[in-house]
Formats: sequence, C-alpha cells, structure tokens
Amino acid sequence: MDLKNTFTKTSMTGLALMLASLLSATTATANTQNEVSATVQDIEGFNDNFYTASYVRYLDSVKSDSGAYLINPYLQRVSSLFGGYARGGDRDALILGGTFYFNEQWSITAEGSYSELDNNYGDQESKFVKASVGYNLSPEWQIGAGLQYISFDYDLNFDGNVFDEEFSNTSPVAFTRYTTVGKTGTGWDLMFEFVEDDADTYTGSARYFFSPALSVAGTFEYVNSPSGFDDDKRAGIEVDYWFNEQFSVTAGYEKNTDSDADDDVATLSASYRF
Repeated sequence: MDLKNTFTKTSMTGLALMLASLLSATTATANTQNEVSATVQDIEGFNDNFYTASYVRYLDSVKSDSGAYLINPYLQRVSSLFGGYARGGDRDALILGGTFYFNEQWSITAEGSYSELDNNYGDQESKFVKASVGYNLSPEWQIGAGLQYISFDYDLNFDGNVFDEEFSNTSPVAFTRYTTVGKTGTGWDLMFEFVEDDADTYTGSARYFFSPALSVAGTFEYVNSPSGFDDDKRAGIEVDYWFNEQFSVTAGYEKNTDSDADDDVATLSASYRF
C-alpha cells in the first residue's frame, strides 16, 4: 500500500521533533507513573487519517531496572487508569478504562468507548464496553473470562432511502496470555482471545523481545461470519523500539489476507513515560 503524503509528512515530522527533544533530555529515572501516547493510522480506502491521543496513570511506580519496557506494567502487576480521544474524518471517539491487580493472581480489566459519526448522510452513535477477570495460574500463564457489550444507533439517509435502527448485543469473552519474558528482558509474550457471537472472533499475537527495548510481533484476527457472509481474515506485523526508558516508537502494518477489499492499515505511534 502506498501511504499518502499527508500521512508520511505529518507522522515523520512530528516523530522526528519529539525524538530530537526527548533524546537530548536526561535519561529516565528508574520509576515512572505516567504515560502519554499519540497514534496516527492510514486505512486504505479512507480519505482521512485516524488520530488518537491517550494517557495512562499508573497507580504505582513502573520500575525499569529489569524486564521489558513495553510490558513491565503487566510483568510487575501495576494497576492503571487510562483515557483517550480519537478523531478520524467525521467520527469522534472517547475511550476510558483501567486494570486493577488485587494480588499476584487476580486482576480486573474494564474498558469502554463512545463514538459519534455526524456527516451529510446523518448520524450514528456506538458504544462498546468490555469487562474481564484474569487469574494467573503461574507467573508466566494467565487465563480469564468476561463479557463484551456493543450497541449501534444510526439514522442515515442515502439518496432518499432512510435507515433508522438500534442494535445491541452482549457476548462472552475468554482469553489467555503466556510470557517467558524474565529479568533479562528477552523471550516470548503470547496472547489469544475468543469472542462468541453470531460472528465468532478469534484474535491473537506472538511477540518476541530481542532485548528490553526491542520487540517484534505478529498478529492475526479471524471472524467466522454467519452463512452468506464472507469470513474476515487479517494478519499484521508490529515493531516496537524504546530509545531509552521513557520514549518509544511503534510501527505496524495489517493486511486483509482473504479479501479484495482495500482496507489495509498502517500505524505509527510514539509514547513517553515520566
């Protein structure tokens, strides 16, 4: 996919300025409790890029003297709250959530989003909420389950044809995670999730840490659609690199592997902990 000039210029210029300023600063202290990030996405077939800004507040210090920078909050069982705002074309979205660890075994994660679309064709509102409970069978292996709720309310007009409908659905979720990343910051981090619905969804990733700062992940998503609809099969790759204990850049690319649809996604993001 050829990335549009606006995506390339905006993303690279912003990241270059951020990188220059951060790398010239003093190296991070060992403990941080805040993280800000910015993401830009280019989706083939859409004229507008999608931008997201988010903030994470860790309820305890995230130590950087061992493990892998990217997943240290998980490895150290640090609870957190997060919020974000996304904008793409005529759509806005507000994102909120948190992860809470009660001890080395039990945790609860809750996340939700509210999205609005308003253009010449009408408007649409959508809501998403997911809550799950995780349990660590061992320091390396976590299992969990929860519920996912989605709803859509739209009122659209295409060439005189009016579409006005409300839809909502609740689905069970099951997931597992296994990581071999230890104090040296190298090893595997494997994740898998299943959502049972009219169209069952299977998602997962396999990330390998070459060092505490560098990791590469392969991702996949498979949607088993009902009879009469095409299944959705997607695969992607992501590279995450930390220039120091504070600043990281992530680049990713996702492709629809079983369709002629032009909806490949390129992602570039930067994050800063302090």
